[in-house]
Amino acid sequence: MNQILVDAAGERAAEKVSDRRLVLLWAVTAGAVVLHNVEEWLLDMTGWIAAHPWLPGRSLHGDRAEFAAVLAIVTAAVLAIAVIAVAIRPRWSAEVLVCVAYALMVNGASHVVLSLLSWSPMPGVISGVGVLLSLGALVVHMLPPVRWTVLTIAMTVIAAVGITAGAFALASVLTGIEWKVSE
Repeated sequence: MNQILVDAAGERAAEKVSDRRLVLLWAVTAGAVVLHNVEEWLLDMTGWIAAHPWLPGRSLHGDRAEFAAVLAIVTAAVLAIAVIAVAIRPRWSAEVLVCVAYALMVNGASHVVLSLLSWSPMPGVISGVGVLLSLGALVVHMLPPVRWTVLTIAMTVIAAVGITAGAFALASVLTGIEWKVSE
């Protein structure tokens, strides 16, 4: 019985989010991802990673061109989710945006932690602190809370890791292909 009441309350809370607010938050979130990824590229994340050989997974970052492809793929994935969430207005839109906000806050916090551990500002730390952490907190505050279940947590982690790992794999393939142009 209690679960039914919780489900009904969650559905009512999701319905109270105005379309305008949801569109605005999705747009700002997508913009924040673009800004953060541009900062990582402009400040040469691959060079920073190479200068810190103790970092795990540093071989994944490849060269600057490959990392640019990774950033473009991740950005495109977030933009696609945002466009679908805004254009179709599915019931999951607000809940997924909250999950994205938490993933962005983890990303921003990881930039802070790695900057402190390395005593060197990691590319992305400025937008990580100034944009990802603050926007994530704002989104979480402005939207109905997500019911954190094992399934919700697992899906959020799998989606975040899957998009990132998929972007690295796809970028590796795309940058390894010799593109031939007809003469």
